[in-house]
Amino acid sequence: MTMLKTAPGTQALLDLENRAPDVLFATVAGSSVPLWPQVRNQFSLALNELDYGFAKVEAPAPTRVRVGAARSLLPSRTDAMFARGHAPLCFLVGGTTVHSVDGKQHNWLIGDFADANALGSAVLQWNSGGRGRESFSFCPTWTLDGIVRRAALWTRLPHSDPRPAVTRLVREFARLIDAPLRDDQVEAIAKAAGYRQALGPYVQHGVERVLDRLTPEIVVMENASYGGWARLICAMKDRAIRVIEPQHGWIGPTHAAYNFGAAMAEPLLRRTLPEEILTFGEYWGRGLRFPGRITPIGKPHMEEAVARERIPLDRRTDILVVSSTTDTEQTGRLVLSLRERLDSRWTVVFRPHPSERKVLSERYANLLAVDGVRVDTGGDVYDSLRTATAVIGVASTVLFEALAFGCHVFVRDSPMAPYYVGDVFGKTIRSEADVAHIARLINTGELATEPSGVSGDEMWAPRAVERFQEWLSTSR
Repeated sequence: MTMLKTAPGTQALLDLENRAPDVLFATVAGSSVPLWPQVRNQFSLALNELDYGFAKVEAPAPTRVRVGAARSLLPSRTDAMFARGHAPLCFLVGGTTVHSVDGKQHNWLIGDFADANALGSAVLQWNSGGRGRESFSFCPTWTLDGIVRRAALWTRLPHSDPRPAVTRLVREFARLIDAPLRDDQVEAIAKAAGYRQALGPYVQHGVERVLDRLTPEIVVMENASYGGWARLICAMKDRAIRVIEPQHGWIGPTHAAYNFGAAMAEPLLRRTLPEEILTFGEYWGRGLRFPGRITPIGKPHMEEAVARERIPLDRRTDILVVSSTTDTEQTGRLVLSLRERLDSRWTVVFRPHPSERKVLSERYANLLAVDGVRVDTGGDVYDSLRTATAVIGVASTVLFEALAFGCHVFVRDSPMAPYYVGDVFGKTIRSEADVAHIARLINTGELATEPSGVSGDEMWAPRAVERFQEWLSTSR
């Protein structure tokens, strides 16, 4: 198995950081944290659009911010402003990585780790959607939504405007990056960064107050490497708090949030990054250029799901097609082409990306009323993998997870394939003839599982909760 390649856009960021011009260390008035780490991920999204033809950088919607801020003034027992008690271990995560367990929402990313340390832990969630404390069985859980929304109100008061300085720096970064970024991309990055720069001090103040009450020693923080909360990470380190990031999805040599050039190893920029990444397995750390430790821990939710009794492969009747939000027309055509060629005993199950569910009827209207096609919007993809014979996608973590469930995996060819999947799953689907060939193999039961070149333990480290506990005992 060959090492995955690095996409041109990611390489352009690394080249800039390896040159390390002084502007990368520049700050905006009112902030002690350089702007570059706070915008580099937005640049990577814009470069993805050039490399793959997708991803747009968008500024927050002011109307939604106003409505959310007004709601935040209402009292809530789960608001983090009421958090109390000493919690040596804090989890700071999004509220979107959840699934339903016995009628309650459980965070599959860190829920098992939190519950195993319930007596000394607390969970702080962004975007909890009102779920708040009931998201976990044992561990105290608080929402940070109110802090963010109230901060949005404070930004409307008279204050020095950071946006002109932010725009100047963003334009200078764009000039130095060796890639043909469009003016509209650069201005979108500047607009979003200007808003976050104005919002940041107020959010930081609110979260700092929570941290000072909980006094954690370690914060396990989702998306800590992405840069959006670089100022908050620096504030944590000023309090001698260790900041650790748990892997939440696909990572590899082309993921800009986990690959950095020489400048990011300099102390002024290095302090904006987590100290360590806890990965699903050894495979995911291969080729990363990260200036810190990479420790395989595992994925407990998947480990538990795989261990449960499931339908034998030869009795499954679903063919699962997973979306990666790219090439929606081609994805739709693939679903319909499979449906046309497969026998009636098979069901083609299309699973949209979570971000597409609100626009499902717009993007995939041609799939919603087709006999033999089912749209899967369930909260837990593992429920779908347990009934799937084969899984087809472009560049999704689900493709790798499917191996653990014994599914046959096929990858549709796209500009992303060399950078996200390489030759792990063999040849890619390039034509209608390839689709017809796969359909024939499914119909006749002739599908054969080809070795992926990666062992199960390399991709998914076993005993995840035990590993986390062992790691925790040596980290305090």
